[in-house]
Amino acid sequence: MSRQPILRGGLLAALLAVWFCLGRPVNACTIGEVAAIELPFNTVELSKENRRAIAEAVEEAKKWPDVQIQAIVMAGAYIGEHDLDVLQERRGENVQAYLRKLGIRSENIYIVPKTLADGFVVKRADGELAVRQIEVELHPICKGSCAWMCNDPRVTPRTKVINP
Repeated sequence: MSRQPILRGGLLAALLAVWFCLGRPVNACTIGEVAAIELPFNTVELSKENRRAIAEAVEEAKKWPDVQIQAIVMAGAYIGEHDLDVLQERRGENVQAYLRKLGIRSENIYIVPKTLADGFVVKRADGELAVRQIEVELHPICKGSCAWMCNDPRVTPRTKVINP
């Protein structure tokens, strides 16, 4: 038996699979809100401005219909700060407590500690260093897929529908 027909059949199957995947429009979008927070070095308390940024993101997320909200909190500490583990833990706890006050369920809040290296630092015009030690990402929790939200007029996707 010749291997040539088998190879051609396999190649044809691969080409058909690629055509099938690429030949159809793909409907997808990204739904989410983000609040990035900069704290003074070696502090854990959220300022009024920090709280406002988080509250605005949660307020936008609460507009999503018929879903719960998941919060992923990156609780970071810059390598130039003291007691990185303690800062990460206390920053995460403070943000989690505030998110609970805003109505996010505890079981839907995930804290991710992160050590921030120099790549996360921005130097301001005055020479001071700026680091966003906390990032709060909010995402919908849907039954099954959240794809239906892409076309819902009450939802503003953060990315456009993918339609090659």
